[in-house]
Amino acid sequence: MNSATPVLLALLLVCSVPAITVVAASPERGVVHSTDERHAFQQNTAAQTTPVEIENTTNQLSLTGDIRGSHAETETDFSAVLAGVTTQLQVDHETYVLSEHTFTQADDERQTAMVESAYDRLKDRINTLEEREREAVQDHAVGEISDAELIQVLLQNYQEATTIEETLDELDTRDDLLTESALSSQQLRADRTLLDFHTTSIRTNLDMATGMEESSESYEFRIQTSQDGYRLSQLDGRTYTTEIVRFDNRNADAPNQYQSTDQAMDQATGYYPWANEHGTSDFHDRSQETLYWLDIAHDEGQLNAYLDGGTGDIYREMQDISANSLPITETETKSYPGLELTLNKTPVTGPSELTVVDTNTGEPVQSTVEVDGVELGETDEDGSISYLPPAEEYNLTVDSGSESVSTSISTE
Repeated sequence: MNSATPVLLALLLVCSVPAITVVAASPERGVVHSTDERHAFQQNTAAQTTPVEIENTTNQLSLTGDIRGSHAETETDFSAVLAGVTTQLQVDHETYVLSEHTFTQADDERQTAMVESAYDRLKDRINTLEEREREAVQDHAVGEISDAELIQVLLQNYQEATTIEETLDELDTRDDLLTESALSSQQLRADRTLLDFHTTSIRTNLDMATGMEESSESYEFRIQTSQDGYRLSQLDGRTYTTEIVRFDNRNADAPNQYQSTDQAMDQATGYYPWANEHGTSDFHDRSQETLYWLDIAHDEGQLNAYLDGGTGDIYREMQDISANSLPITETETKSYPGLELTLNKTPVTGPSELTVVDTNTGEPVQSTVEVDGVELGETDEDGSISYLPPAEEYNLTVDSGSESVSTSISTE
């Protein structure tokens, strides 16, 4: 029997969350605090549970109800991160020394029992991730916690999910050496899918932005929350990355309504007909957790969607999309003395393009752009800038140096 690794036997998982600063504009739109108000807030949702149909590109899942949205930017406190990592290593080492001796001294029957017990404890931690995430999102949606507090929960889940997955891999390796396997390979694959929910590309960028490397830079992204779920988004050049979670589309305790994987695949691909027609689809059965995973590489990007077998709806969706592929749903022009603003809007509060020109000459004007008090940058030589609207309604400020205008924008 090989000696147990530190990752396997560090079962008392303690996550040290990096201390971060978040600069954001979070209007207290729809903020409620009492129990009755929260209940009323939860009831204020639309019937939209399926992805929104978008012409000539992939469909997208949307949020329902009152949405609290903001732009956020992380900044790192390196000393706090270093202190947290040092504490974590000490805890892992002390746990490893104690657990390794106990494991290697046990007989086969006892080792099997230890693997089963370790797995049960890990499974409890996996379930805790979603519970923690849901509670933080719903608290954020009604203004009970700040952007920074929500981000810390997401980072805590990211770090814990990473540690759990490493431990699960080692536990699986250890299980292979037992006389009789104690773990189901299908269940382990489903467990890894649940952990992947917390280690997406946006969360990885968040973790890197709050890391210990001196080269780490602040990371700008958009947060949107409601009582039914949340969306995290970023715009990197012309690539729009967005992930959305719909809590109301998930019922892990309901019977699986699909009799076969093919039936589930037909349902999932039916939600994204354009992407399925213009791409290559892979489908993965994770029915041990009443989930099915659809992965499509299509002409305009990448789609990952997770169908809930209990509700028949899309529970989580992650997309990388070419912003150029998104249709313009509305063009709005506002004229002021000195400046004319033209906004091209895209579906599901996707990227908007703002162009600023001189009202009299029509020439592009380089201007600083703020959204809900957060400076997003400057227009380019063509007078244009692309950005992510924080919510369906927000305040836009444009300052050219000689002229400054503010206006309310609606994406509906």
